[in-house]
Amino acid sequence: MKPKAVIDTSVVVSAIGWRGEARGVFRLLISRSFDSIRSPYLTLEWAETLARLASQPGWENRNWQSWLEWFKSKSRLVNDPPAKMIVRRDLKDNPVLALAIGQRARFLVTFDKDLLTLEKPYGVQCLPPRSFIRAILSNP
Repeated sequence: MKPKAVIDTSVVVSAIGWRGEARGVFRLLISRSFDSIRSPYLTLEWAETLARLASQPGWENRNWQSWLEWFKSKSRLVNDPPAKMIVRRDLKDNPVLALAIGQRARFLVTFDKDLLTLEKPYGVQCLPPRSFIRAILSNP
């Protein structure tokens, strides 16, 4: 069974907007190495953040909407989980972490330091893209 992962907005934005390690997460999704999970809340956060950033000077990917639609089509949509107070420092992290926990995801892929410092809350490994890619490739 393929591992499930929730991909945080920071990684989606980085993968779509710039070349770098976050693009490797998309490559793994293309090869169907893991199952990506999303919720309405997380999907809206991706879209709003990308739209805001794409309107600013220096944004590299003018075709970001197509990239986002592709990523959404490859990520299974599930209902938003019940609200839970897990992370106190940044309340916007709670729905993302609750999604990962509620869906029994093995990974939460993020650049967010508040989430990364949690390490493995409720069995969900919070990893930056490079570590996630290594974990997936070492466990086929």
